[in-house]
Amino acid sequence: MLVIGVAVLIAAGAAYVLVVPDALDLVGVERVEEPAPAQPAKDSSRISTSTPVPAGQGSSDEMPNVGVLDLAALPFESGCGLFLSREGEEEIVFVDAMPGGGSDDANGPMPAVMMIDGTLVTFSRTTADGEPIGFGQYPRQVFDSADNTVRVVVEVDFGEETDPEDVPVSAGEVTVMKAGRPTLKFQVSGGAGC
Repeated sequence: MLVIGVAVLIAAGAAYVLVVPDALDLVGVERVEEPAPAQPAKDSSRISTSTPVPAGQGSSDEMPNVGVLDLAALPFESGCGLFLSREGEEEIVFVDAMPGGGSDDANGPMPAVMMIDGTLVTFSRTTADGEPIGFGQYPRQVFDSADNTVRVVVEVDFGEETDPEDVPVSAGEVTVMKAGRPTLKFQVSGGAGC
């Protein structure tokens, strides 16, 4: 008897689900739809918004554009320092000068320059890591622009000294981080010397 009662209840439930909604539609009764469950609010407290990019300096989704330097127009004496080109190219895209106007002090305010988005950007070295090779150069150096909107990280492996005033870069990478823009990385070659 219990089995028959359960079977009747299941059949009645199935009939209700299949027949009643169509029957209600035929007699003009509107069904109330259940609202979709509320979605939790998005936590945007950790999302950084991009900084607007001034006109003529690329859109916020474009990587910074690094151009070739005119060595005769540098804003500092460039007699000794690090000179880097994109790997496979000859034109110089990064220059730094010996810190402290010629002293070999690792903590000196080493100036550097790059042409970024058509503007000559000057930097000061804020970090120097690794074993120094002379000419104020280190395997890893970080440079920040005066307004702190651009950071350049230079990581190089120095080769064997070819003469006392020339140490080649055997491998290297430059990373350019500009506020509100994607990070640009590229391989470099070049050398340190006077």
